[in-house]
Amino acid sequence: MPTKQAAPRGTTTLSGRKWIGAAQASVDSILGDASPKVSSRGGSFFNVNRWTARILFGRLTESIRYGNEMGEDVVRNALDLANGTSVPKREIVIAAVPDRIPPWLARSSVGGRYHEAWHDLYSCTRDLTFDEINGPLMARWDSLDDWGPFVGAVLTWGNVIEDIRIERHGCREFPGSQDKMEDLQDLILDMESEGRTAAEHRGLPTNDDMAVVMGAFRDLGLGYQTEKQKAALAGYQKRSPAGWRLVTEGPLKPLLDRAITMGRDDDLGHWWLAMEVVAVLASLGKQTQQQPPSGDPPPQGDEGQPQPQPPGPPSDDDCDGEGGKGKPPPFPLFKVGDRAKAKRGAYAGKIVEVTFAGPPDEDGRQSLKFAVVED
Repeated sequence: MPTKQAAPRGTTTLSGRKWIGAAQASVDSILGDASPKVSSRGGSFFNVNRWTARILFGRLTESIRYGNEMGEDVVRNALDLANGTSVPKREIVIAAVPDRIPPWLARSSVGGRYHEAWHDLYSCTRDLTFDEINGPLMARWDSLDDWGPFVGAVLTWGNVIEDIRIERHGCREFPGSQDKMEDLQDLILDMESEGRTAAEHRGLPTNDDMAVVMGAFRDLGLGYQTEKQKAALAGYQKRSPAGWRLVTEGPLKPLLDRAITMGRDDDLGHWWLAMEVVAVLASLGKQTQQQPPSGDPPPQGDEGQPQPQPPGPPSDDDCDGEGGKGKPPPFPLFKVGDRAKAKRGAYAGKIVEVTFAGPPDEDGRQSLKFAVVED
C-alpha cells in the first residue's frame, strides 16, 4: 500500500465555530437516529455511554485489589454492577478548537468524532452473562500465578486492542473516513513525540522498551500508511530493537495478528486478548529477573528482551469524580482476611473473617461475605 504524503501545513485556516457546528453531523453520519448529543468542551475527546464490558473489567480489577481470589463471587459481583449500570444521558464530547483552525487539524478532529461514534457502534454496551465471562476469564487466569500487579495493564492493553478493532472495521464500513483517521493518527504521533522530547529535556526516566512494544503493537495494528507513521515505525526499531522484534517476530506477533483480524461483533475479544498479551509480557519480565547475575554490564541496544513494567490503570473518561479527597470513607472498608466482631445478626458478638470483599458502591457500602473464626 503506498505511503500517504503528509498534507501541507500552510497558512490557510477554517472557521473553528463552523467546524465544531458540524460535529453532530459527523456522528450522525455513522450512527443515524441512534446518535447521542455531541458537545465541544475541554481539551480531549470522550464518550459517555453504558460501557458494560469496561465497567465489568474495572470492577474485577478493584476486587483483586481488595484481596479476593478470582472466582464465581467476584465475577457475579462485577456482573451485577455492569448490568445494573444505567446512563440517563449519552454524550460524545469533542475537544474545543480555536476560532481559526488549519485544515489538517480540522480533518483530525473529524477523525476523533468518527472514533467515538465507532465505539458506540461496535463496543460493548449490552447486558453480559455469567457463562460468556467466567469461562474465557478462568481459562486465562491460570496463565499467571499472581495477576495482582498486572490487572491495570489488562485495562490499558484492552483499550489499545479495542481501538484497533473498531478503527479497522470503521474504515472498511465507512468509505471516506480513512484519510481523517490518518490525520488523527499523525496528530497523536506528533503529541507523543513532543511529550517524549520534553521528558528527555527534563531528564525524566522513560521505559523505551515498553513504550516501543505498545506503540508498535498499536500502530501496526491500526495499519495506517503515512509519512509520519513510517517514521514512527522506524523510530521504534531504533529505540528498542528488542521491543520491536517482540511485536513483529516474537511471541506477540500472533497476538497482533489476532487483534488485526478480530471480528466486527466480537465485543469482548479485546479483553481476552489483552490478558494474553499481559501474560506474555509478565512472563518475559519474570524470566529476565530470574537470570543469574554476572560481572558483565546489562545488555544494551538490541540485546536481550525488554523488561515489561505494566502501566497503571487508565483514568475512566466516562464520568467525573465527585470530590471527597481527604475525607474519611462513610463506612469502614474491609479486605479479604480482615477480622472484626460482628455487631448484629446470627454471629453477633463473634469474631468473623472476611472471605469476600466487594469494592464499595457510590455510597461507600461493600458487599461482604465472612466466616466465623473458631476459637
